[in-house]
Amino acid sequence: MSVCVFSLQENTLYSDGHHCEKYVLIGESRRDRYKSLGNSFQVDTVAYHLSVLRPLYPKGVNVLSLFTGIGGGEVALHRLQIPMKLVVSVEISEVNRNIFRSFWEHTNQRGVLIEFTDVEELDDQKIERLMDQYGGFDLVIGGSPCNNLAGANGLVGADLKETSHHCSMTTAGF
Repeated sequence: MSVCVFSLQENTLYSDGHHCEKYVLIGESRRDRYKSLGNSFQVDTVAYHLSVLRPLYPKGVNVLSLFTGIGGGEVALHRLQIPMKLVVSVEISEVNRNIFRSFWEHTNQRGVLIEFTDVEELDDQKIERLMDQYGGFDLVIGGSPCNNLAGANGLVGADLKETSHHCSMTTAGF
């Protein structure tokens, strides 16, 4: 993959053109970073939709981020200068988690970041404890669990178990 194509895709999704490059740990390959962009949100579009939250939450938001990916929603909140008091992130990809965690640290986020690697770890009791401890979630944001649909992991066809978790969690009414 040429550097030019990689930078163009990154620039299209993240405007600065270096999101994965800046927020990555040593050892992540360019190929892995490129694959991480495959299911990303276009950050400016997400920011446009989330911009209505800024006057509603001047002191910040508590976010439940399902299938976080490399953090497109969180980058949008950061660009909008909406503080993230809490982000509970669910992301199975180690590369994606590394990129997101690096973004979190390099942008000096002051909130609490709690990471889960598997959506099945986040059962009803854990969600209720988190809601009790932090006062609930103001925003539930999530990428679609579409790695199987996109073929990014070498498989073809949806993982119905993962997709059903996504549907049941996003309709649960946090």
